[in-house]
Amino acid sequence: MKKVKEVEVMESLVSFEYPKKHDFKLKYLAHYGFIRSLCIRGQKERILEFSKSLKDRYENFVQIGIGGSALPLEASLRFLDKKGVMERFLSLDNIDPCRIERVLSLDIDKTFFHVVSKSGSTIEILAEFFVLKERLKPDQIAFTTSEKGFLYELGMKEGIELFFIPDEVGGRYSVFSPVGLIGLAFFGFNIDTFIEGAKTAVRAYRNGWDFPNDFVNFAIGAYQDNKNILVMFAYKDYLYGIIDWFRQLWAESLGKDSKGQTPINALGVTDQHSQLQLYQDGPKDKAIVFLDAPAVCDFEIKDDYGFGYLKGKSLSQIMEIEKNSTMRALKESGADVAHLKLTKDDEFSLGALLMGLMIATAKAGKVLGVDPFNQPGVELGKRYTKEALKNG
Repeated sequence: MKKVKEVEVMESLVSFEYPKKHDFKLKYLAHYGFIRSLCIRGQKERILEFSKSLKDRYENFVQIGIGGSALPLEASLRFLDKKGVMERFLSLDNIDPCRIERVLSLDIDKTFFHVVSKSGSTIEILAEFFVLKERLKPDQIAFTTSEKGFLYELGMKEGIELFFIPDEVGGRYSVFSPVGLIGLAFFGFNIDTFIEGAKTAVRAYRNGWDFPNDFVNFAIGAYQDNKNILVMFAYKDYLYGIIDWFRQLWAESLGKDSKGQTPINALGVTDQHSQLQLYQDGPKDKAIVFLDAPAVCDFEIKDDYGFGYLKGKSLSQIMEIEKNSTMRALKESGADVAHLKLTKDDEFSLGALLMGLMIATAKAGKVLGVDPFNQPGVELGKRYTKEALKNG
């Protein structure tokens, strides 16, 4: 039987090789909110029009958000940046005052501020915004929030541009909402293609694309074999933002009811000289995914001054050899190792990969018997924080 076009597209774009020890047979795809959010009428067009109006007035972009209100955009920009836009982007996803200091070193009149809080009352976001607000004009601010709460009310009162996160979409699943799209459009990236990559991934999964299920079979299968740690080993700098985003997605979605698999970030080849000793000779409690994609630049070694084995090699060749050698050594040590590879580095590919990983995470929750869309474990700390602030 001939595969449908979307499956062929995805299989040529994303490859996933892993030891096939488990098969949870998760073929059913529920109508998750993060999938429905791809089709909100008029949202993409409004974002494009608004972002176009900013380009002549602003050079820099600051996202004031935390967790799922910041990581999706940073991951996307880091993956797509080929022109140095990261030098004009700042993420205020930590309340450390030194970050505010860095923002204030910019030309504030040429900097746009995107404030993101679904509840409209996130303590850290409001604190940072209140420090900056007196220095800003209403037309250099946009809020992305819900259609209720403090930010919504302030936006309506002061004429600040308002965008909305759908009620059924949690922050860590919000990459295809204004949370992730406004900044991408501001810097000139193609959000049409980005969204189409995600839609194609959904259609492909419904028609038999195996990657999301394979990822669950590998990661959760390893967890059921007492491998409670999932290492994501990014083998390009521009992939590191993706595994940082994924770390929150996997941890916050699955860590409930005394269940969950701890995600760890690693960067190749840096962490071959840092974490690898533990992975190779330490406890066999880890599953390891090597994430790779094409090299976007390269340099050849013309002369190796007598070493003999470096001359004529490029840096990307050496990196590939080191990755393959590390995977081989880990497999021989008994580790569960998978290889996730993209064949392209564009907006379509990014959209497809992020959607595939979100589907996989939702499916992993089904296997573990937990709700992958809530986060009850962080609420108590928030409550104590508010009590301490009020009593202090």
